[in-house]
Amino acid sequence: MASNSVDLGFFEDDFDSFELESRHFPSKIGGKPAWLDLKNLPSPKDLQCPHCSSPLTFLLQMYSSDNSTPHAFHRTIFMFLCTSSTCWSTISPPLVVLRSQLDRDNPYYPTQAPEDNSRWRADIVVGRDCPVCAVCGGRGDKMCSRCKGVSYCGEKHQKLDWKTGHKEQCKEGAVYGGSQLKWSLKEGLMEHEAEPDRIEEANDEKYKDLVEAAVGGGIDVGEAELDEIESGQVEDKTCDKFKQRVRRAPDQILRYERRGTPLLCAAKPLLSTPSKCKCGSDRSFEFQVMPQLLSEIQLGLEADGGVDWGSLYVFTCDKSCQVEGYVREEVQLLNFEMTNLPGT
Repeated sequence: MASNSVDLGFFEDDFDSFELESRHFPSKIGGKPAWLDLKNLPSPKDLQCPHCSSPLTFLLQMYSSDNSTPHAFHRTIFMFLCTSSTCWSTISPPLVVLRSQLDRDNPYYPTQAPEDNSRWRADIVVGRDCPVCAVCGGRGDKMCSRCKGVSYCGEKHQKLDWKTGHKEQCKEGAVYGGSQLKWSLKEGLMEHEAEPDRIEEANDEKYKDLVEAAVGGGIDVGEAELDEIESGQVEDKTCDKFKQRVRRAPDQILRYERRGTPLLCAAKPLLSTPSKCKCGSDRSFEFQVMPQLLSEIQLGLEADGGVDWGSLYVFTCDKSCQVEGYVREEVQLLNFEMTNLPGT
C-alpha cells in the first residue's frame, strides 16, 4: 500500500480462483480465509461470537506488509463477524480482528515473489499443516468419527454439514465433495488504487445510489421525498465531509491509511485512545471498512437487516510486534446519525 496517502479498496468479482489462495497473499472479501500462518491457526474459541457463541463468519482480509520490521515482511489483517441480527442489537458489535505476520524466510512460503499463474507452488495449500473446518475454513480440531476424513471447527458446523450432504457421503467408498452448506459470504478479490484527488463527474449517479442509500439506512424514497428530508436536516458537517470525500470514488469498500486519520461518518467520536497492544505498544489507525461493502455482498439481507455500520475502524499494533500465529487487534464501529430520517 502507498505511504502517506489514502488507498481505496474495491470489490472485484471477476477473478481466477488461484488469486484468492494463501500462496498469492491476497486481499479478499468473503468465502473462506486465505490464512497466512498455515499451521498456528486461531482456535475455534477465538472465532466465536462473544454474544451467542456461534462460529463467526469471515468478512475480509487485508494484506499489508510492514517494511519497518523484518518479522512483518508478510502481514495480513483478518476480520470476522457474527451475522445474527440479535447480536448486532447489543452495545458491543460481534466483530473480531486478527493480525498475522511472517519473516521473509519462513516455513511456508519461498522468498521469491509469487508468479501470476495457477501452477506456481500449487503445493502450498491451507489444510496441509493444520486441519481446517470443511464449512468455514477455520481450525478443524473435531474430526468426523465415522469416516475420519472430514474436519470441523466444532459440533455446530458438523451437524449442519451432516444435514446438508455429508450424511449421504459418509460411508465406505464414498468421496467427500466438500460442504454444501451456504455459510460463507459472497467472495471477491479486493482491488486497490490511490484515492482520486478530485470528483469525477461520471461518478455522480453512482455516488447518489451508494452513499445516500447508506446514509439513509437503505430506505427507498423518491426524489421529491429525499429533497424534502434533506431540506429539513440540521447541518451535519462531519457527515457532509464524509459524503464529499467518498464521492471521489463512490464504490469504495475500504480506505487504507496506516497511521493516518480516520474519516468519521458521524459527529460522535471514536474512543479517544485505542487500547494498547498486548506487547505494550500503542495501536494506530490502519483502515476502515465502508458501508458500501454491505451492499456489495448483500450482508444485510443475509442477517435479516441486523448487520449495519457507517464505518468499521481498525487499529493495529503500531510496531507490528512479533507474534506466533494470530493476535487480536481492535475494531471500533460508528453508525450514521439517524435522527433526521422519516419517523424518527
